[in-house]
Formats: sequence, structure tokens, C-alpha cells
Amino acid sequence: MARDKHWYDTLYTYIWLFNTGRGLSVCIRLPHNVGIIYDLGSDDDFSPVKFMLKNIIPHLNKYKNFPIAQCILSHPHTDHISEIDFIIAKKLNPCLLTCPNDKENQDEDQKVDFERIIRDDNRDIINKYREAYKKRELPLQTIQRLSSGTAPNLEYGIYYLRPGYVASIHDNDSQKYCNGLSIVLYLRHGNQSILIPGDITPEVFKKVINGNFGVERRYTYFRNEPDDTPSDFHERTSSQPILRDLLQERGLSVLIAPHHGLESGFCKELFEVIKDNKPQINVISEKRHLSDSDGEVSQNYQSPNYSKGINVNIEGENESRYSVSTRNGHHILMIFEGTNSRPRIYLRKDPKELLNITKK
Repeated sequence: MARDKHWYDTLYTYIWLFNTGRGLSVCIRLPHNVGIIYDLGSDDDFSPVKFMLKNIIPHLNKYKNFPIAQCILSHPHTDHISEIDFIIAKKLNPCLLTCPNDKENQDEDQKVDFERIIRDDNRDIINKYREAYKKRELPLQTIQRLSSGTAPNLEYGIYYLRPGYVASIHDNDSQKYCNGLSIVLYLRHGNQSILIPGDITPEVFKKVINGNFGVERRYTYFRNEPDDTPSDFHERTSSQPILRDLLQERGLSVLIAPHHGLESGFCKELFEVIKDNKPQINVISEKRHLSDSDGEVSQNYQSPNYSKGINVNIEGENESRYSVSTRNGHHILMIFEGTNSRPRIYLRKDPKELLNITKK
């Protein structure tokens, strides 16, 4: 009988969505054992970065001598960057720090207008956010395919609308302007895929999906790269696949619901382009409501009109669900085996239990 493997010994993709109360924190372990982090949300009772530094990052392979290949900060709202101090102190030291920014060496419409974002109550953390990328000169990009550390049937890309175009869409609403800056991540491993759109607004998301003018794209094929792929495919917009085409042709396994699943972030046009008009399951990093103005989670995500539904494992019990959520204190693990049509999904209140789940 074959022994059970540790997660870092498998050829699967592991995706942890941590319960942060009011933020977003995702850790992705690719099948060649390289790590990507998406957003740095946290909670008073739980630090995802501390958990990753202790339990995940030490087991990863290095990328260009860095313990984490990439950290993507979708946009500079506090609930997505609350653990930015770990970047400043280099306790979390990614090779690529990918985030909306105002660096001087780029076109004006690429620069974030922080005057629309900074307030008295967020000034300190925004200053830290800007300090984190101040000395980094690399353009926004995806991980390069290296001669070592490739994986079959694995590819991913990032998509975003240039800040200048976001500003014209949300010219009178600074909250929506910042949300609209969100960098969208798409990842596919074999027959399984995930879309993580941060807090992107429906108005901006439509343009990103359709590849409208002003949309930037970066993409990496880790193996079986098309022959005509430009050498700078990972760092400059050219012939990268349009997000709409990927979703129409391949469908979608997992959607991380935009803006924590709130009704204000629901984008009907997204479901219209997904093959069969629905992902297999919606996953929600749900906010704990502190005031009436926080909004409500859209019931569409739990509807068979917007999800095919799959079996998930919640605290050891199998259930059929159209959506799952971090509500009730659950951390979520999604496993892409690269061959099966459906991902395996587990919910546990103790995140350490998710480290012990492998193929039986």
C-alpha cells in the first residue's frame, strides 16, 4: 500500500483561503512546489502570514533564491494589506511583489492616484504599502517558466485595467475607484481552474473580462508553451489569452466571489461568459458585518442558476454545496489534482487540520 504523501510531495495544486474576518488572504502552492500569495488580510485572532511562515513556506522550493515566488496585493484597501509589515521587514520576502502602484517609470495612466485613497484613518498603512514597493524596479509580471521546476498542464495569468481608465469609470466614488484597481488572477491546472478577482467592481470587471482597451495582461505557461509565445509574455501585454476566451472555452471550477461576495460586487456578465454559465462552486471570503452599511452577501452565489454545485467536506462530513464561505470560522482548502474534473474542497476551523489532508 502506498504511503500518504505530504502536500509538498504531491503534483497537485493546493490553495488555502484563510478566514480573516474582514479581509482576504490566499496561499497557492503550485505542483512544482512554488508559492504564490494573493493579498495580506488578517484578523485580530489569526495571522495568515505567521501561519504560512511556520507551516507552509519552509516546505516550498525557492524561486530565484526567494522563499515565495510572488505576492500579489490586489488593491490598497486595509483589509487586503493589513500584514504589509511582514513585507517591509522582509520576514515575508517574495521575489515578485505585484500591486497597483505609482512608480515613476511608467505611463501616467498606469499610476494609482493615492490622493483619492488616503484618509486620516488609513494614512499609515498606505504609506507602508507604498514603501513596500519603493525600491522594486521590476514591472508587473507573472512568474517566469524556468528550465527547472516546470509542471504539466499548468498556466496562470494576471489581468487588470489601467488605473487611469478605472478613474474615468469611477470618477466620483473613491471607494469604487480603489476596488476597481484590483488585479485579477486566473490559474488553470489540467481540467481545474480558479479565478480570484479581489474587490473589483462589476463595471471594471466587464472590461477586464472582455479585454477592452486599457486592460493589461501577463501570462505564463509552465509547460507546452505555444511556439509563437513572445519572450516577454510574462511582463508585457501582447497576445496573451483574453479572460473571456479562457472562461468560454474551458469553463471555471472555482470562483472566489468578488468583494467578499457582497451584492455590490456581483457581476452578472461574468457568468454569461463562463462555459455553461456557472462555475462548479463559488467560494466566499465573507466579511463580518460591523455596520448596516457593510452590505449583504449576494444569494446568487448559493443558487443553482450561478453554480453547478459539488460535494465538499466540512469538518469531516460530506455535503453538496453551491457555495462555501469562511463564515462560522472556517478556513478553506482547495486541491486541484490536474486530472479530475472537480476540485476537492475542505473546510476546517483549525487551519492545521488542512495541512494533513492529502490523497487517500
